[in-house]
Amino acid sequence: MLKYFVSTHRTQGERVNDSNSIPGPEIVDLASLSHEDPDSPICGCARSFVGISSRQTSTTAEVVESDMTAAEYIGRFHAGLLALGWKDNVETRNGVIDAAVELLLLAAMWPVGTVVERRLHEIRVRSFPKES
Repeated sequence: MLKYFVSTHRTQGERVNDSNSIPGPEIVDLASLSHEDPDSPICGCARSFVGISSRQTSTTAEVVESDMTAAEYIGRFHAGLLALGWKDNVETRNGVIDAAVELLLLAAMWPVGTVVERRLHEIRVRSFPKES
C-alpha cells in the first residue's frame, strides 16, 4: 500500500488565509515558490499544494493510502507536467522523480487521515486522525 497526499477541505478555516480551489481529493505537489512569505496577502504559493491535474491550489492536504504503485504515482506526476506543455526529457523525468519521492517519503511518516499544511519549506501536521 502506498501513502501519498491529496487535497482536502478538512481543517480549512483554521488559518485566515486558508483556501482550497480543488473540488475533490486530488494528488498534490508543492506549489512553485515566487517568494518566501507563507502569509503573503498577494500570493499563496509559500503555503500551498497544487493539484497535479487541475493545477488548482489548497493550503491543506491529507495522507491517504491505496494500492497504487510508486511507478503509477510518479507516472501521474509526469502526465500532469506533460499536459502543461513541459518537454518529455531526462531533466523533466528526473525532476518528477525527485519531487514525487520527496512527497512519498513525507507522507510515509504519518498515519492515514493526517492533515498537513505547508509553511514555506516545512510540511506541518494540522490534525492527526481520531483514534477509533
